[in-house]
Amino acid sequence: MLLFHDLCDDKGRSLSLELSEEAKFALYRELAKRGQKLVGMIHTHPEDWVDLSGIDKANQLCSRIGFWSVVVPYYGERRWEIESTGVHIRTDSGWHWFSKEESLKRIIVK
Repeated sequence: MLLFHDLCDDKGRSLSLELSEEAKFALYRELAKRGQKLVGMIHTHPEDWVDLSGIDKANQLCSRIGFWSVVVPYYGERRWEIESTGVHIRTDSGWHWFSKEESLKRIIVK
């Protein structure tokens, strides 16, 4: 498993984390070396608000169309169901936030 902290001084603060461009390229190089591709990310927010924040949008890990971003509420410390998460996909016109019904059709958590 590769953690953000392994890539750089991640500028982590109490409520946010930002990766430098250099760190993002280091991540892509490491994934390529392993024969892997980045298809999505999961991150958490402190409360039940699970839309993408301004910080999330300004510091995208990947801007490729089809990239997934899943936001889990309450820092993932409480029990959660997929319908209580923010499930977002990058489209050609920005981020699309799936409704609960759309999320349930597309994601199975085991």
